[in-house]
Amino acid sequence: MNIIYPDYKNSIVNLVSSILEIYDIKTDHPPLKQLDTKVLKKKKNIVLFVLDGFGINLLNKFTSSTKFMNKNYISPITSVFPSTTSAAITSLISGKTPWEHGAVGWTLYFKEFAKNIDYLPNWDSITSKTQDSTKYNVIDYVGADNIFNKITETNHDVKQYYFTHEELSECPNVIRNSGSAQIIPYSNNENLFHSLNNLISKNDSEKKLIFIYSSSPDKLEHHHGVYAYEVENFLKEIDSALETLSSQLAGTDTTILITADHGLIDINKYYYTNEDDELFDSMIMPAFPEPRFISFFVKKHKMMQFEKAFKKYEDKFFLFKRDEFLKHEFLGNGKMHPKIDDFIGDYMAIAISDSVMKSIYMQNGKWKKEFCAHHAGLTEDEMLVPLIKIEF
Repeated sequence: MNIIYPDYKNSIVNLVSSILEIYDIKTDHPPLKQLDTKVLKKKKNIVLFVLDGFGINLLNKFTSSTKFMNKNYISPITSVFPSTTSAAITSLISGKTPWEHGAVGWTLYFKEFAKNIDYLPNWDSITSKTQDSTKYNVIDYVGADNIFNKITETNHDVKQYYFTHEELSECPNVIRNSGSAQIIPYSNNENLFHSLNNLISKNDSEKKLIFIYSSSPDKLEHHHGVYAYEVENFLKEIDSALETLSSQLAGTDTTILITADHGLIDINKYYYTNEDDELFDSMIMPAFPEPRFISFFVKKHKMMQFEKAFKKYEDKFFLFKRDEFLKHEFLGNGKMHPKIDDFIGDYMAIAISDSVMKSIYMQNGKWKKEFCAHHAGLTEDEMLVPLIKIEF
């Protein structure tokens, strides 16, 4: 499998830098060379459409179902690392690297609350129940300021909108991340494009920045597999809606930039730390934050035992000692978020194959059905996402 490292000069972080540059906001990371921000500055409407899990592998596989997007495709860019929604969406919202914002995975151990918490939805990792955000205010400990607040400070004439599915519209993380933008919930793709059409076609002089987040195709890939019919059908629907929209809104001085937070890879093998006696005996606590990006906190007197036990997985995962991992700057550069120090363990494992490794909470047992596909590793399918530009 091809291994792709994050390129923090040609990544989703740099795409956000380009958007910030359009509005004359100083950025910590260079903008994408593929986008001419001087031209984009003159546009009335800028739309950033994030399709969760829309790796470049899908664009290449389903060419007949994504003809319009392929026609407007510019180039591949990389996700951040880890290539997972918690890290990547936080980067797309803030313009910061995971090193800077600290949201390095789905499940994070917060010592402040003495528990593992699924960061984005603020779920208890064991029960999967939503927690009281006034008590478990994880968004106060991890993350970074959003781009919408930054833009509002110096661009009072720009109206900002944040489209998200109605199931997510009241999530504390979404409310914080949307900042000064107006949240517009949608129920399905038809409803999304109808609302988007109405917003852009308004006969006004208002400049608009519109952010759109779709939790699919990621959700579909997890449950059905990367190249499932359901995934292709969803993308075909999006592609058709985009082509229709571009025709209906011709002459509205609009640019739509389409990308993804990450791609996914089909999984053929699940490993469980609890089922490897030698490995599990050396661990202090359950592994987190992702099944393909794993932080191990290991007993000091059993580090050799851990390394020996992990050798059987060396063709499936890269294994780094803490200092080695940090030296590689996988998480990016900038000012380190203080929680990084809590989340990076004695050893870090990164998936380079079609395998994952999980810890089992004994009170829950194994999942009755595991996900068909995952992300957060370094394979090409996970790390490369498309940059698409549609103008009308």
